[in-house]
Amino acid sequence: MKAYLFNAENGLYEGEAFEDPEMLEYEEGITPVPPPEYEQGQVPVFDRQNDNWSVIPINIAKQLLNISTTKTTESTL
Repeated sequence: MKAYLFNAENGLYEGEAFEDPEMLEYEEGITPVPPPEYEQGQVPVFDRQNDNWSVIPINIAKQLLNISTTKTTESTL
């Protein structure tokens, strides 16, 4: 079945894949819920608690990526 990938740390949309439906509950960062349509300058973000997507401006997404990268760097020090 078609599934949608998202970053498990920040929810940012990462693309599409095909996955066995039985495996979806065991995988992080994958959902059967399709992201909404979005325009240039926007990116979908998945909310695991509510099991839905929202669309945010790309400049906010860049901030999320920066925070995520900073946390990863700090945890390896």
